[in-house]
Amino acid sequence: MIRSSKIIQSLLILFAASQQLYSQSVETTGRPIAEIFTDFHYNFNDTTKHTGFDLKRAFLGYQFLPKGNFSAKLLINVGSPDDLANGSYSRRYAFFREASIAWSNNNLTITMGMTGTRIMEFQQKFWGKRYIANTFQSINRYGFVADLGITADYIINKTFQADITIMDGEGYSYLQADDNLKTSLGLTITPNERITVRIYGDIQRQKGLWQPVLIGFIGYKNDLITIGGEIDYKSNIDLVEGHHAWGLSSTAGINISRKTEIFARIDYISSVVLPNDEIKWNYLNNGILTVAGVQYTFNQYVKVALDYQGTSPYTSSGMPTDLIYLNALFRF
Repeated sequence: MIRSSKIIQSLLILFAASQQLYSQSVETTGRPIAEIFTDFHYNFNDTTKHTGFDLKRAFLGYQFLPKGNFSAKLLINVGSPDDLANGSYSRRYAFFREASIAWSNNNLTITMGMTGTRIMEFQQKFWGKRYIANTFQSINRYGFVADLGITADYIINKTFQADITIMDGEGYSYLQADDNLKTSLGLTITPNERITVRIYGDIQRQKGLWQPVLIGFIGYKNDLITIGGEIDYKSNIDLVEGHHAWGLSSTAGINISRKTEIFARIDYISSVVLPNDEIKWNYLNNGILTVAGVQYTFNQYVKVALDYQGTSPYTSSGMPTDLIYLNALFRF
């Protein structure tokens, strides 16, 4: 924790000094970035998820926007001890969540460095409640929210937008561990302001195994309701041949007032049955995730939600969970 604080303090001093020096000769703009996810949860079951308080995310960064085509973003994430490998010493730690340089010209934006992937970015924004629950892809190991590499986003017209990425495939917590790369292609279709369709696929080859991911999403949104649904598929998970998995995720929300929304989400997680087996290979993690509650928006910076989160395992050998959460989000 002391080391993380020193890193963040040094970065803040560096940001302030560089901004002051650079602004003497070139007119520049920029904005600080901060995001905090915190909660209190009460567990009704005797599981490893204990009742108490939690800090799921603490982002601190800065986006530098000089005049011209270039921009840069630096984002530090103070990680949760829950993200460490089993057996690690429990601690808070800091790492680069984003450190990228971007070039934009009209309809094309190219970004290089540690930057966001496109596997879950659109669905996460459509869901709009990442501070309450993680995305289907993150929970089920379909991919990473950020990675080292290069992305290209192109606005074809008002209806079609395309994106392509080439990443190292290791995620934002690890350095390049092999010579393999992950390539993705996505297409976002917006026939009108209410309906959006998203088609995405990526592929990576590791240790002789291909790992394709396919995702299809459709969403509808107006001033009263929000409805979205997607289907996901990944092959050879954990680099084991035949470990294919798939699932469904659906979300819904109703605005009962200008600041209050009732919401729900249901994920169905499944996998295939391998030859000579009688049960699905990932049966311990298969099942249903349910999230439902009410969200109140104080302003553009602060949101809170009171919600239920529960899991129903695929088999009787699994342990169901039932928790009540009070989630809070702060961002600017």
